[in-house]
Amino acid sequence: MEATPTELRKHATRINAVLQDTCDAPDPAPLVHLTDGTITLATSCPRALSREVTTDLGLREMALRLPIPDNRNPRFWIAMQEQWKWKSKHKACFVECGLRLYMGDRSEEAIQFLRLEWVAPISDDDGTQIYQGKHAGHPHWHVDRSALVGQEEYFRSLETLTAPAPEEEVEEFGEAADSVGETAQPVLDFSWLQKMHLPARAQWMQSEWDGNQVPGPHQCEPNNLGELIHWWAGALRYFSAELPR
Repeated sequence: MEATPTELRKHATRINAVLQDTCDAPDPAPLVHLTDGTITLATSCPRALSREVTTDLGLREMALRLPIPDNRNPRFWIAMQEQWKWKSKHKACFVECGLRLYMGDRSEEAIQFLRLEWVAPISDDDGTQIYQGKHAGHPHWHVDRSALVGQEEYFRSLETLTAPAPEEEVEEFGEAADSVGETAQPVLDFSWLQKMHLPARAQWMQSEWDGNQVPGPHQCEPNNLGELIHWWAGALRYFSAELPR
């Protein structure tokens, strides 16, 4: 899928309108910005609507509150990005987009527990369209580590990801060393879960898949900007409808 600079600017405006509606924003302040083909949440978002959060990879980003259970006591936060690559001065091609869902009120650190992503294919040497992960679904959901472990264990895993490499320790022997070895608890590693692509648009009922052919019926890219903005709106409204349950 390709777009001109003017089309991208209009697309960013439409994303802003969807976020204004979903997040129940009280004024028309810009919530996203478009810079060099990248659409992200604006760092100037009103403080009443936004906060800084830490991704599952230990990176900081902005997130907007969903009014769940209400505007005053939000428990869920949404972060987003959309990436385009310039082919020429007047034409860009779609690369990827995604939503990250966080949970936690303002008195605590919000944790990422769910992602929804859409990644475009690339062409190999003979022109065949290849998707990231070969057979992986596109678009797809990811369930993050915090959904499987407690909050304390999750933050321990983040510390492990962002901590510098430990210096080599002097080996100790004796009863004290044995005691430490018995009581130390390893950090649970659920990094493998991030590699599980759960299809969000699988057309298996319309086209049988042999398990090997690529692209498969669970792999596609947006056909146009109208389809992509409908996807953004549907995903955000689906979160808003399901999370209160």
